[in-house]
Amino acid sequence: MAAAGYVRFQSGFPLLVVSSDEQDHASLRQILQHDCQLHRAGGRRDALSFIRRFRPWVVVCDQILADGDWRDLLSDLQGEQEMPPLIVSSRLADDRLWAEVLNLGGYDLLMKPFAETEVSRVIRMAAHRGRKSGER
Repeated sequence: MAAAGYVRFQSGFPLLVVSSDEQDHASLRQILQHDCQLHRAGGRRDALSFIRRFRPWVVVCDQILADGDWRDLLSDLQGEQEMPPLIVSSRLADDRLWAEVLNLGGYDLLMKPFAETEVSRVIRMAAHRGRKSGER
């Protein structure tokens, strides 16, 4: 996984950030530094490889990726036995995109720049669901 990297913290649940924007990863690392083991994939292929190997409890995916978009990743994940909750992040978040994410099977939508309380709330709820879905 050449484009993928990770930052491990001493405790917490595994979370994968799929984005080519280093700022997304840095912002989420700052907000969630004590809550999770934060991992990063630059695109869809790296994300799928990581998800299949390490089974993160939550995936946060940028709306647009270098090798597809959140819909492509969600479609790929829907074929997996244990699908982690997928949260889409976007600067252009609106009701239409939020409805599309939910209707297609995504977990939620986070607007960028990230708001600390909203990120914490949404990701903790998703982590609870992700843990329960596979009792990993």
